[in-house]
Amino acid sequence: MKYLKLTFITLTVFAITTSSYGQTTTADQNLFSAVNTEKAEKKEVKKKVDAAKKEAKKEKKEAKKKATEEKLKKNIAAMSKDIDKDKNQIEKLGAKIEKGKAKGKLAPMDIDKINNKIRKLNIKIAKNQEKLKKLLKK
Repeated sequence: MKYLKLTFITLTVFAITTSSYGQTTTADQNLFSAVNTEKAEKKEVKKKVDAAKKEAKKEKKEAKKKATEEKLKKNIAAMSKDIDKDKNQIEKLGAKIEKGKAKGKLAPMDIDKINNKIRKLNIKIAKNQEKLKKLLKK
């Protein structure tokens, strides 16, 4: 009977310790799985944040490129306008010389001044055309 009682107590203690060990293991597993899920969520959030940053950087780069293109188009239009304006000025000065010679009202000094203006405008046009070619290459 002593052995039976001792066996019963031993089995009971063994059963209690095994069941409590199983419970703590389950709790540990739950804690471990919670930690893993938390890490996975943090990773997922970090990926989303990185993707958002990358997207924002890409959009910023596209906006900058678009602004550069618009500025380039604006510069090309302005350069073309300047060239046309100078050509019109040359035509007006040429017409003024012809009209003055026909009427005989222009002195040789005046003709020289107008011709110098025409030369300067021609040089300016040549420079602007070179700049325009460079802008068009871009």
